[in-house]
Amino acid sequence: MPSDAARRIDALLGVCLRLARTAPSGRIVIAQLARTIEPEWISRPWGDELAGELEAARAREPEPLKARAVERALREAWGVKPTEELDELDLEPAAVTPTAQVHRGVLDDEPVAVKVLRPGIAPTVRQDLVLLDGLVAPLGAAFPALDPSALIGEVRERIEDELDLEHEAHHLRRFHRALRSHPFLTVPAPVTRLARDNVLVSTWVEGVPIRSAADPDAAAARLLAFVIGAARFGVIHADPDPDDVLVQPDGRLAILDFGAVRTVVPERVAGTHAALEAFAAGDAAGLGAVLKELGVLPESEGAAVIELARNALGDLAGPGPARLDTTAMIAARDRVLDHLDELLRLALAGSLAPEDLWPTRAIAQLFATIARVGASNDWLSLTRAALRDGW
Repeated sequence: MPSDAARRIDALLGVCLRLARTAPSGRIVIAQLARTIEPEWISRPWGDELAGELEAARAREPEPLKARAVERALREAWGVKPTEELDELDLEPAAVTPTAQVHRGVLDDEPVAVKVLRPGIAPTVRQDLVLLDGLVAPLGAAFPALDPSALIGEVRERIEDELDLEHEAHHLRRFHRALRSHPFLTVPAPVTRLARDNVLVSTWVEGVPIRSAADPDAAAARLLAFVIGAARFGVIHADPDPDDVLVQPDGRLAILDFGAVRTVVPERVAGTHAALEAFAAGDAAGLGAVLKELGVLPESEGAAVIELARNALGDLAGPGPARLDTTAMIAARDRVLDHLDELLRLALAGSLAPEDLWPTRAIAQLFATIARVGASNDWLSLTRAALRDGW
């Protein structure tokens, strides 16, 4: 890779880290990344700085809201005391994250989850979104084929959505209705009359986190079917965090958090499916044609993409089962580093449409979650089936 290109990418990474350190919302992003990425996956010594940030974020537990702050937030949201809407409310949180916390309650004699956004977090993050403008120039310089302003605009819009729990309740209701008769997938039902921009109430779900699943292979396959199969339903869930994926006593998989959801363009889903089929068949010309149609890469790069992906993924690209865990992630990372010049050449030539940003995040988060759980499957076959058939 030309040294000037390397300098531009290094400059972009430096700006990103400075923003993450100085802005409150940046620290939230680092904390969320720390829930997704294992520090040992990051290459050293280049990634020492980022790995250090992630390790520090993992060591800092989010501070729970005080009981009176939770009661005040609910009273302001509903206009009455929480006990006038709920039969019971446990003020000891069941879960705490950098942006919200969840309490167990009872409504109409049924257990419910009460999610409360941290007071002040929404205006703070919205104010920090202005800082993203500082990424436009270095992002455009590092990756000339991108439209940095459009990508930053997409990030702003999606983050705004994630800060609105009433918006989350809308998506939760949509997923719940679609999956209420599904044999192995389920989501909680929202109580829409109690949904506000800072409060979400939904049915309580019992289960063990996917990382403690008795059969991690089956659980991981079902999570993949949920995330990728959703694209055929017209949406994508971009944040399948392992703490928000539960295996129920009957074996069904329950997904809890629906803040990071985006509608998808059917034509791009169909194009992605066609690209995956071409990759599986080793059809360089077919893959190149689809990549050109999607605006991702020039048509001539089909063969290079197939070779690089197969070299990097190894057994994970199939055919047949392969184990995806931390060892596999590190091995794949090292194989990527062996072909770093080719990867960077393609990255500099490629583009990413704004509407593909959250689907790309979904796929990365999905396989990162599976790797943290550790599971064996034929990942290529499962992905092809999910994209083809949906749920």
